[in-house]
Amino acid sequence: MTPTNKGSETQAEQLRRLEQLLAISRRLSEAIAADIAALEQGAFDNLTTTDPEVARLCALYGREVMALKASGGIKNMPEQVIAALKDSGGRLNKLLARHETLVACMRQASEGLVQAVAEEVEKSRKRNAPYSGTPRPKRVSTGAIVYNKVI
Repeated sequence: MTPTNKGSETQAEQLRRLEQLLAISRRLSEAIAADIAALEQGAFDNLTTTDPEVARLCALYGREVMALKASGGIKNMPEQVIAALKDSGGRLNKLLARHETLVACMRQASEGLVQAVAEEVEKSRKRNAPYSGTPRPKRVSTGAIVYNKVI
């Protein structure tokens, strides 16, 4: 092989990686968009990000991005592929931000419900106890102990 063939082979490999990264990004975007729709409708049984396949895609996406950065990035790649990759990455970031907002809202709501139930249980326990006053500790005079130590 000549050095130019090896260089074009590396560029072909990078182009394949970029196209694979684009495909993974699109699949992740679809899964996150489906999750957003499910969260907005309250259909928590239909969340796709709990699927192990989506977790594998996320891990693969991270590895591919790291490998792409380690290999020198997207230098000398076709502008069309670079533009598609930037567009896909921007869309994925927007979807992730929306998903994060919805999940945070759901988390706050569920934590509020749990806290309200816990307070209500505590109130009902206090109402059922015949003597609910907290006992006061007995005051013990420590004067005798002090005098015994002096002597």
